Amino acid sequence: MTRKIRQPLTLIFLVALWIGLFLALLTFGDIKLQVGAVLQSLIGDSSDFTTNFVVWQLRFPGLLAAIITGGELAISGLILQVLTRNPLADSSILGINAGASLGVVIVMFAASAIGLHLGSSWLLVAAFLGAIFSAGLLMLASYQHSAIKILLAGVAITAVLNGIILMLELEMNQFDFDKVLVWLNGSFWNLGTRFLLVQLMVCLGLLVAVSFLIPSLNGLTLGDRGAFGIGINVKWVRRCLMAVAILCATSAVLVGGAISFVGLMAPNICKRFVGERMRYWLPASWLMGCCIMMLAQFVATNAFGKSSLPVGLVVSAVTMPYFIYLLFSERFD
Repeated sequence: MTRKIRQPLTLIFLVALWIGLFLALLTFGDIKLQVGAVLQSLIGDSSDFTTNFVVWQLRFPGLLAAIITGGELAISGLILQVLTRNPLADSSILGINAGASLGVVIVMFAASAIGLHLGSSWLLVAAFLGAIFSAGLLMLASYQHSAIKILLAGVAITAVLNGIILMLELEMNQFDFDKVLVWLNGSFWNLGTRFLLVQLMVCLGLLVAVSFLIPSLNGLTLGDRGAFGIGINVKWVRRCLMAVAILCATSAVLVGGAISFVGLMAPNICKRFVGERMRYWLPASWLMGCCIMMLAQFVATNAFGKSSLPVGLVVSAVTMPYFIYLLFSERFD
């Protein structure tokens, strides 16, 4: 099968998988619903109170959180892989997730110490500042732009930041410690309508920003010299794309906590089927990231009866084998 045929077929398959997982998450659970009843509720044509309550109040917030988190992590991972020319680049491996988590933990620790209750907007600012801090450390540690050195620097930064998080955890009271532990395990800790709508707007804004940068992303796949040769301002584009990648990872961490490897797995899988043309690679990666998170959410909420697992643990269990495969199959400069 030629690539020209494989590219649209891959997108069609991912869209079908996305729709299937979307409906599965709304249909299956402690209360099993009929697909037809779910569709009627989604279009506002259902008068069944139980169906409407289960779909819109119990299941749709978690579904929306999975879509936001998976899509943003996938886009962040794709951008980081293009910028670093490293197929193992991911916000969780390069320390950006750890920096965002550290920012949130510091703010929660300080707020608890002085008896304040902070809203989600403050947590978003703290996560963003923490992500910028860790990204700055990564840039300083990897100025030679070697793929393997960038990877090792990210691993080292992640270890240091996670150590600081652990020290802060040990100084917290039991209530705050449990809340941070839920965050770090990767859970949709806030499923409030207002919070999710704000994050959805942020997600859509970032997707629009990335769509305007598609020509620049295509140029960077040729390398810095190739991009400069076709008229791209490499330094400015790199800064813009890094900012978008950090914002995507930050927003995803704020919604789903410290979830790893989605941004690593989704772009790599899609690149094998659609290549590096952003016209196909970008939407395919977004769809794949959403599908991974929706599948993890489905397993976390249905595989163990009435017990629900942290979605981050399920994602790690699913994606870690693929990370190990990439580690031994890819060649680095």
